[in-house]
Amino acid sequence: ASFASGPLPCCAVCLGRNPHRTIECTASHTWDGQHETFAERIRKGLWTKDGKQLCTAWQRDEGCSTPKHDMRHVCSGCGAATHGAQKCVRAQKEAPANAV
Repeated sequence: ASFASGPLPCCAVCLGRNPHRTIECTASHTWDGQHETFAERIRKGLWTKDGKQLCTAWQRDEGCSTPKHDMRHVCSGCGAATHGAQKCVRAQKEAPANAV
């Protein structure tokens, strides 16, 4: 079975692009072991380690178009408010299109 074309998005918790159940990721460190994870999955929701819920849409490439709701628009990878997980410098880079 083939999946959708294109690279896998990075996981909102570990920021890795390796195939795994990202909705249930329990990693304690980022994909490269360089940083402790900023967020965690609780019942499929995305939460900071200090108990604040994060907006999952904000973590996607396209971001979130809902200007006002209770979930925070900060990166689940590093905590910055300027980007989501897909644009985080800590995220695993996409493999070149011609990689085997």
